[in-house]
Amino acid sequence: MAPEPLLWPVCQFVVMDLLRTFASESSIHGLAHLVRSQHWLEKAFWLAMLAFSVVCTVSICNMHWERFQNNATVLNVETDYLSWVFRPPAATVCSDHVNEEKLSQLLQRYWKVDANHSEYNHFRQFLLTVNRARFDNLMTFEPFINDTRLASVSVVDLARELKSPLTPPWKTFAPVLTEVGVCYSSTMLYAFQSPYSLRSEENYTKVHPADCFTLDVCRTMVAMSHMDSIRNDVYIHIEQDVMTADSSIHYVLGQHDIISSSLSVEQVVASKAVKQLSRRRRKCRLPSERLHYFNVYTINLCRISCRIEAALRLCDCVPFFYNIGKTSCTPAGLHCLATHFRVWYKTNCTCQPLCESVSFKQVLVKKTVLEQANSKLETQIIYPRMRMKRDVLFDISNLIVSLGGGAALFLGCSFISFVEVIFFVLEYVTKKFHRYYHRN
Repeated sequence: MAPEPLLWPVCQFVVMDLLRTFASESSIHGLAHLVRSQHWLEKAFWLAMLAFSVVCTVSICNMHWERFQNNATVLNVETDYLSWVFRPPAATVCSDHVNEEKLSQLLQRYWKVDANHSEYNHFRQFLLTVNRARFDNLMTFEPFINDTRLASVSVVDLARELKSPLTPPWKTFAPVLTEVGVCYSSTMLYAFQSPYSLRSEENYTKVHPADCFTLDVCRTMVAMSHMDSIRNDVYIHIEQDVMTADSSIHYVLGQHDIISSSLSVEQVVASKAVKQLSRRRRKCRLPSERLHYFNVYTINLCRISCRIEAALRLCDCVPFFYNIGKTSCTPAGLHCLATHFRVWYKTNCTCQPLCESVSFKQVLVKKTVLEQANSKLETQIIYPRMRMKRDVLFDISNLIVSLGGGAALFLGCSFISFVEVIFFVLEYVTKKFHRYYHRN
């Protein structure tokens, strides 16, 4: 066995010999000059040039890699509108009307009180407060926060039973529990806002409306067939999302109001290549990417999830209009949310946009009053002849070309040059072992 002090000089000699061999035979420009040059100034010059080239190559390659990771998509304009298909907007209709007979039934069932009872007005006012409860008026529960008899009553059940039977007045609508109370909606995602504790209690079938094409005259109509309610709130939103009060087009229908409106459409679609990218690279989300409380992703469901988290963090309960199976707020909990309204409802939610989205904007609205007619809202859709499309701008092939271009510009090397590095190392080691074997 050789003495240990001789090991380092031997290794140093082997490495230097390998580098000289590689530099003299490599196709990377400048390395051969570094080995063949006789004067030290010439060696220093070529060493400086090689160092500069390596730094520039690494810098450019890193820039292209960052672009590949963080800026891979682009929005293009499409104008081939003749083949486009659209879904009509959804409508959510809400009313705070409740008849006196229903109030009397609930008062008798829950608290055994009638009109002659001393606390009749107290419990009756509580039911009216539940019926009119919205996301922005929860402070009205303040008179009931210390009444322990109300803490054990499910506000969700009361809100539903005040409007029961929940029979949709239109075949394309279904009952939903929204931020403004129990309503009827034509959204495709009505199941996520079900007013029932168990989905098996739902006993209705919602009809799917027909598609609209670009050249069609597409209308959505909401006609009130009864005169019990003096006021109806109608929210227009996309069919592929639930209604939230802060992100919908809102109309108020009086008893004899006829409202006609025109809506423009803005649409963004995505190519198949974009959908195959990772979420980080495409910077948008797909409906199949589930949320914590919902198994689909939409902008409004994301905001609702964010508000649920904020409500649980601040008041340890969920407002009754988010019926997700979590602990529902008592009157004291709803009052707690009212005191923290700007924190839990207007919380800064980071919700990425959908890769494919549709939005409606009001262009024109006209309102008339006909004393002999029921109230009605008619919206006409102005479909676009231009839309945006997300597509991949910088894919793996562009990355390879860009990296190769940077390396070729500054070092004059190609893929074969990098293969040569492995080849020279293997060749050198093989030759050394071969000579050592024959020598012994």
